[in-house]
Amino acid sequence: MQTFIASAFIFLVVAAAMAVGVIFSNRSLQGSCGGSGTNCSCSETRQRECAMKREAEEAQEAG
Repeated sequence: MQTFIASAFIFLVVAAAMAVGVIFSNRSLQGSCGGSGTNCSCSETRQRECAMKREAEEAQEAG
């Protein structure tokens, strides 16, 4: 039981440290290719496909 409590405590401390790091780095979360992020490490072809898909979704939302 002591091992479980110690493991859970260490896990929570690490998760809290990562959360604080994200907050203080002042960076927004980014999606993968096709997500809302502007930097995409995909190929140019995949980037064009993502852009076309995004434009089609925006056109549907607009009416």
